[in-house]
Amino acid sequence: MKEFNDILNENNNSKETPPPSAPILDSTVNRDDPIHRYPHKSDMITKYQSYESILVRIDRLFISRGTRFVSVLPMLVILLFGLAQSFTNSAPNWWVENAQPLIGEVNVNRGFYILALFILVADIGLLIVLFRLLILTRKIFHLQSERLTTSGFTFKSAHGYAEMKETIEGSIRQVGATTLLMFLSGIFLLLSLQFSDFTRGIPILLALSTGALLSGHGVHMVSNRSRFNASEPWGMLDAFSPPVHPALLRRPFSDVIRAHVDPLLAVKISDYLRLVQKNIDDGRSMTNLQEGLLHLLHIRRAGLMNENEFRSSLELLMPIQIIDELFNHPELGEETWDRLLIRARNRCASFFRLHDRMRMHLEKGHSRNIWFDVDMENLVVGRANLFAFILNQGDSSVDLILRVQTPDFRPNECVYNLRIDPYEPSKIGKSNLSIIQQLPDALKSTDIIWQSLLPAHTGEATVSVRLEDIYGNLISGRVLTVQNRPDMFTRLRLTVGGLFLAGAAIVVLSPILPFFTSLIGL
Repeated sequence: MKEFNDILNENNNSKETPPPSAPILDSTVNRDDPIHRYPHKSDMITKYQSYESILVRIDRLFISRGTRFVSVLPMLVILLFGLAQSFTNSAPNWWVENAQPLIGEVNVNRGFYILALFILVADIGLLIVLFRLLILTRKIFHLQSERLTTSGFTFKSAHGYAEMKETIEGSIRQVGATTLLMFLSGIFLLLSLQFSDFTRGIPILLALSTGALLSGHGVHMVSNRSRFNASEPWGMLDAFSPPVHPALLRRPFSDVIRAHVDPLLAVKISDYLRLVQKNIDDGRSMTNLQEGLLHLLHIRRAGLMNENEFRSSLELLMPIQIIDELFNHPELGEETWDRLLIRARNRCASFFRLHDRMRMHLEKGHSRNIWFDVDMENLVVGRANLFAFILNQGDSSVDLILRVQTPDFRPNECVYNLRIDPYEPSKIGKSNLSIIQQLPDALKSTDIIWQSLLPAHTGEATVSVRLEDIYGNLISGRVLTVQNRPDMFTRLRLTVGGLFLAGAAIVVLSPILPFFTSLIGL
């Protein structure tokens, strides 16, 4: 009973105690930024990214770029195998006189195999570094995906997420298979040296080592994939392919460049631009600001304006403090925007060629009612990108029909019904501006069609583009002839990789076939 009274007294006292005050939040923490609500995952990502950046530097110096030891070392091992076979029953004088006094009574062919083993171990070590790099990239990508999904972003349902995930997994499988085959080649070579397999009878272990070596290098060459990382803001761009586009572009630079941005970077850009929008109080649209920024970056990169002109033009779009924050951002700085622009120029070069041709058309001052031009790649590798520009320089709006017809691509025919408003600089008070200053308005008044075409077969292909009025009368047209085939480097890489795989099969079967033929009595 006493215990019960004590409990009642405690409850009464608790009712009289005022509730605790709410915790005071640090004003420096941005509670509206959903990406940074989970500091634990952010700390893990930062830790993994610092480790990954070290491996990326090693990869670019020795593996994927620079010296490319992963491609060179297996070729050197194959060369040493050939030299060892050529000196099986003899030894050159330079080996007897110079090498044997230093290393002892070691046959020349055994010396070549030992040297090949050391080089093979170095190649396996580099492949392990590359494999570890891909594992880290997958881990960081998974953590970033989970953080964004938990923060409320529909990241896993975004276009390109499944493709990026499969690209990462495919690269891991390819490097894992290559590493395993090279490791087996080293084990078989070590056993062959241990049991002197190459000095008597049929060198089965040596044949298996050579076959595994040729198979590993063949797999590496046939299924060689682009390299990517999650430690740089633009590091995952090569793991992403833009969607198929039958589209009428309203903000051409934003549409073309953002189409080549991977979902991870797209979320960061959208989140940052949302924060920038809050600091712009004069009602200017952030999409228009982004379009102007990308257009000015392209003009500056093309050498059409200097740095001072570029800065003064940007100040007309946004405040100077926003410009400084944008270009000095740790992840979305000027280098990131330049890399996005370079990637778009490489993937959609026809769009930028048409932009330059439109600028030259405006400089010449032609006053045709309809200016029409079409462009696409001369050499199609994978998917073709056709762009068409239509600028109305007349006095009134016109209704036109654009037809894209081809028997060699899919879709075979596309039809666009267009209503094109006129572009007259004199009526909007900008006729006294330079051509560079008139370009943004001219581009905004231009109807731009981006049509993706999928090749139906390899070889020569034709594409017919017709611009008609509503009655079917031809106004202008183009017939484009292109080639559908892989580039020379890709064909060479696939051919050499296929030869390595075929050679591996021959080398492995060569010591086994006599055994089977003896079993069946041949």
